[in-house]
Formats: sequence, C-alpha cells, structure tokens
Amino acid sequence: MSNLVLFTELRQRLDDHLDLVSRVAAEGDAESALSMIRREVPGLVAAVHALVDEHLPDDNGSCRKCRSGPFWRRIPAPCRMLIQVHLAVGAAKATTRDRTRWSPSRHRLQESSVD
Repeated sequence: MSNLVLFTELRQRLDDHLDLVSRVAAEGDAESALSMIRREVPGLVAAVHALVDEHLPDDNGSCRKCRSGPFWRRIPAPCRMLIQVHLAVGAAKATTRDRTRWSPSRHRLQESSVD
C-alpha cells in the first residue's frame, strides 16, 4: 500500500468520524449527544493541543514547524495553521440561527442559503 493510499484512507476515516461526532452533537437527543461529547471531546482537545504545540515560535518568532528555506522566507508566528484553527473554532461556535457556515476554501464565514 503506497503512502498516498494510506493517507487517503486515514483522512477519510477521520473525516467520517468527525462528521459523525458533529452530527450527533448537533442533531442527536440530549442523552446521546452528552455521551458522545464526554467520550470524544478529550481526544479532540488533545489533538488540537498536539497541533498547536508543533507550531510554537522559535527565538526569532518564526513557526518551528512551518519554517523552511532561507531565513527571509520563514513564516512568522502565528503561522497559517494556528490562524486556521482559530477561525475554525470561531466558526464552530456560530449557531444555525446566525445562518453562517464554514467555508474552508475561502477561510471565512459566509452567509448560508440553507434555512
């Protein structure tokens, strides 16, 4: 199995799992949502902490994970990944009453046409 096939499979499983967790939390009855939240949130928080810890700035203020190449091309902290995490958390807090949805291709909140 090539790395691309393995990556694709792992990514699909993660996407399916996160979709399930999100759907149960948003649409499930109170008991199943609470059970899912108690079981899944600690792991999700640990995953976000692991990502954030990888992207800490070095002594020069550049992201340790994103830096590459000559010093003039290094990315200052906060890097793009940290900004995307903050945007995604903010989008997740938006309610359906706000009629907003997260658009990862545009990296911002947009008006939703879904009622």
